[in-house]
Amino acid sequence: MRVYAVFEVATLVCAISSVAVAKSAGFKALVKNFFHGGDATGSDTSDRTNTDDRTCLYDWESLTCQPESKCSIQYTFGDVTPSQACRITDSGDHTKTPQQFHLAFAGTEPGTGMAISWTSFAEEDAPGVWIGTAPDKLVLDVDGAIDIVMYYSDKKYELYNYHAVVTGLKPYTEYFYKVGSETEPKFQSAVSSFRTARAIGDKRPMIVAVYGDMGTEANSIATNKYVNALTGKVEFIYHIGDISYADNDFLTAKTAFGFFYEELFNKFMNSLTNVMRHLAYMVVVGNHEAECHSPTCLLSDSKQRQLGNYSAYNARFRMPSPESNGALNMWYSFDYGSVHFTTISSETDFPNHPSNAYLSKQTYGNFGNQLAWLEADLKAANGNRALVPWIVVGMHRPIYTIRSCDANGVPTNEYESLKVQKAFESLFIKYQVDLVYQGHVHAYERLFPTADSKPIMDGVSMDGTTYTNPKAPVYVVAGIAGNSEGLYQFKDPLSPPCHDDWISGWSRAR
Repeated sequence: MRVYAVFEVATLVCAISSVAVAKSAGFKALVKNFFHGGDATGSDTSDRTNTDDRTCLYDWESLTCQPESKCSIQYTFGDVTPSQACRITDSGDHTKTPQQFHLAFAGTEPGTGMAISWTSFAEEDAPGVWIGTAPDKLVLDVDGAIDIVMYYSDKKYELYNYHAVVTGLKPYTEYFYKVGSETEPKFQSAVSSFRTARAIGDKRPMIVAVYGDMGTEANSIATNKYVNALTGKVEFIYHIGDISYADNDFLTAKTAFGFFYEELFNKFMNSLTNVMRHLAYMVVVGNHEAECHSPTCLLSDSKQRQLGNYSAYNARFRMPSPESNGALNMWYSFDYGSVHFTTISSETDFPNHPSNAYLSKQTYGNFGNQLAWLEADLKAANGNRALVPWIVVGMHRPIYTIRSCDANGVPTNEYESLKVQKAFESLFIKYQVDLVYQGHVHAYERLFPTADSKPIMDGVSMDGTTYTNPKAPVYVVAGIAGNSEGLYQFKDPLSPPCHDDWISGWSRAR
């Protein structure tokens, strides 16, 4: 029965969500966050972990090694937590040292390729990837090209993003790898490992971690710890938008008039390196990926130009859009075992899409004809159900949420939900999408199968917990990974008076 496998995935969303933060931050917490340097939860500032050398401490609140003048995150083979990777920094030049490692599925056939990405603060002229089936049998990959992308620089800062696509791999096989300079061993990373994707037709049960709206602030500390421990427990991670919240870099008294956009994005990537270097980290674009809109950025034409129109998001990651005829990291698809994952942009390239621009003169979007691509992708996936029976869509803004609907259950535009519904829902229904993951709303919701704003109860058990061959897509909101803006509280009775006969998961999640 297909429904069991999908809701094994949905259950993990609720589990991750529940560990993030137990209470809503709201406006008062945002004010507290502003005056207390990012601590919106009143968490214990002594929450630190000793490392082996007893000199460096990993501070979960700041997601950094302390003291920063002496210590930094330096992963070596065998480290399983950021605390273990927190080591004394020598006095040498580290601008070419690889960091911020992360993975994504690649290759024309599932399981045959992997995109390996990393960064450095100075350009490496001879970047390389070594790979093998044992940690002591690594061979330099001479066939794959390595793309080097730089999207922002100023007088004091440059960041180079390297994306290497390794192909010719075997599905669901463990590989070991390292990256860095072909000519200078001191600028090579430690050895890490990953497992390739499952081949098409692999119908064994699987667990995928799905969440959105995370960031680096106090609300996300528990989630960060939880996610860092997921290696070996889940197949991959699917982050459905609002990734680092780097655009909120100015929302504390200490940072209000500085430029911390890149620092926050770097902090987020380094804080999850422990899991990102082992598991594919598949991302979805959200509104907080659009630009930098701090006072410093709004007063700088250069910063607006370099950091606008989703530039950091599209440069830092490499999703399988070339393999699926998508557009950068804005929309793409991939198969994993028995599931086809379609990722779309709820931010750009559909009628009346959100602008996401704060006082910017830039035009946002124009990445391509997303709706034509989506229809072609879903049509092909629907015709391939004999091999890949499930279709799952990932998007950031929700179509259905009790935070944005009228008394008849019809979406409103409080979160642009009505515009998103008009753009995408008819295609979801036409091609029988099974499950739609959404973020943006900082809560957990699971709906009954829903179409045209009405619950479709065919196949739904009497207690509402099991859906057998449902006749409409099931929508899940999973925007509760913790973020500086806080979580939304459940109100019973619902306010606004959105009718709740298509809501199944609120009472189980609160």
